[in-house]
Amino acid sequence: MTDAAERRLTLLVPGLFGPDTEPGGAARRWMALETLLARSDRSTSPAASFEAQLFGLFGVTRPADGDWPVAAVTRIVDAGVVDKDWWMRADPVHLQASANGLILTDAAALKLTPQDANALVAELMEVFTADGWLFKAAHAERWYLRPLSPPTIQTHALPEVIGCDIHAFLPRGPDAKAWHTIMNEIQILLHTSGVNQAREARGELPINSLWFWGAGRLPQLGRSDWAQVWSNEPLSLGLARLAVIPGAMAPSTATDWLATADRAGEHLVVLDQARRPAIRGDIAAWSDALREINDHWLEPALQALKQGALARITLLTDGAAFTLSVRGLRRWWRRRRSLAHYRSSGT
Repeated sequence: MTDAAERRLTLLVPGLFGPDTEPGGAARRWMALETLLARSDRSTSPAASFEAQLFGLFGVTRPADGDWPVAAVTRIVDAGVVDKDWWMRADPVHLQASANGLILTDAAALKLTPQDANALVAELMEVFTADGWLFKAAHAERWYLRPLSPPTIQTHALPEVIGCDIHAFLPRGPDAKAWHTIMNEIQILLHTSGVNQAREARGELPINSLWFWGAGRLPQLGRSDWAQVWSNEPLSLGLARLAVIPGAMAPSTATDWLATADRAGEHLVVLDQARRPAIRGDIAAWSDALREINDHWLEPALQALKQGALARITLLTDGAAFTLSVRGLRRWWRRRRSLAHYRSSGT
């Protein structure tokens, strides 16, 4: 039986500090979270994005002239295939014209079924097969493209663009102009799609564009000493498989995790439920997600630390790290502060 005190818990929680503005935020208090933040040893890093932080945890360096290779890694989970080909994400989205430009809505809000996804990809393949392109809807919300030859472009991660005008986020680089043209051609094809006509007849938003991002080949991993990775998010599970580290779905609570995680060493748990609401500025959904993290994970984890069932807790979020030991718990003079304090201080 593994000594429980040999377990160390690292929680990666993107979007923890919420949207830039949080009306009424001062009235919301998250006692376990505020205790952990106040009594931890703190550090920051320039890896502010979720993708950058997660790749960094596996010792991956971003290519100087390219993207984080998200597509090649998430495809391991979605398609169950590990290969050395160059892939990019070609995720289905809806663009809505407004006074502020073309505003992007991602597939998570579009109720896209696997059947519709496969039918749309089949329509695209009728046109682009002759160019040597391969589209795959390995997941309804995550599509993949392997062009005949890799373009020289840099892209923006889809989560960064949700709810924004896309013009500031379009591909850039030597081949950018050609890819802007390709995006326009695809939008025209999707506009005439029978699948989209049926969606609109049902009162659903059409899939009227694709968002290209996360291109590259499988990365070279550095050293990572994770005992196990727990997540419901494909990028972290793909990296775990690539590193030959045991991976599993994240339990609902830290109590369940403590009963299951019988390996000694450092465990990485990814809790990303607050990320999308934080990006979209959805205060109610973000607050619900944070309450779940606070009540179901941080409270029992702090209790386990007090009782000696954990040796250490590290909380990672948006380029910041908070590490708490049993000794740190005794720092009673460090008073709890609201999340607005950490957001405004840039911690």
